[in-house]
Amino acid sequence: MADFNRKNTYNFWHSPIILFVLFCLLVLFAYNMIGLIGKERETSKKKDLILAQIDTLRAREKSITSDINKLKTDQGIEETIREKYQVAKEGEKMVTIVEEDRGNMVAEEESTKDHSFWGWIKSVFSRK
Repeated sequence: MADFNRKNTYNFWHSPIILFVLFCLLVLFAYNMIGLIGKERETSKKKDLILAQIDTLRAREKSITSDINKLKTDQGIEETIREKYQVAKEGEKMVTIVEEDRGNMVAEEESTKDHSFWGWIKSVFSRK
């Protein structure tokens, strides 16, 4: 009776060759999934960078729009011209402050020094 309950049919899916092939397919799919996870992370980073660029461009657009609106007024035009070209209206006086260039002063002092042997002796014994 025990022989009757046992099946004598050969199960194709339990053969070692098929199990090995299925295991190789499983490993291949797992490897591809790891690659997809890496690509998803890279895509996420690129998305964040592009969103940051979009925010920067939107802020720049707002700035340019405000500058354009400012230039539509007479006061804005006058202010922009005064900033860029340093002009004054009729009746106004303009003062320009020029700083001395210390590099030129050092060059002038060196040009007035005596570069002879006697000048070197004087510079060694002179009081400064």
